[in-house]
Amino acid sequence: MKNFLIITFVLILVILTSVVKTSTRNLEGKIFAIEEEVKLLSNKKELILLENNYLSSPERLFELKNTLFKNDFDSINLKKIILLKNNERESK
Repeated sequence: MKNFLIITFVLILVILTSVVKTSTRNLEGKIFAIEEEVKLLSNKKELILLENNYLSSPERLFELKNTLFKNDFDSINLKKIILLKNNERESK
């Protein structure tokens, strides 16, 4: 009887160990896949930020303006701007 209990206990431990090992292996696989996805997304984010910084830098914007629009824009004196209120001209 004592031997039967010991053998049963050992078998239960072996089965539990294999179940835990299998679930751990599955979790490690999921963790690895998620880490790889995070790395890809962070690299993509860095490239997008770099592109945004490059495209939105003042020098680059002036280059694009000169290339695409040439002299289509005129500068305006800020004092000539009229403030409108409720679609009417504000008097000063």
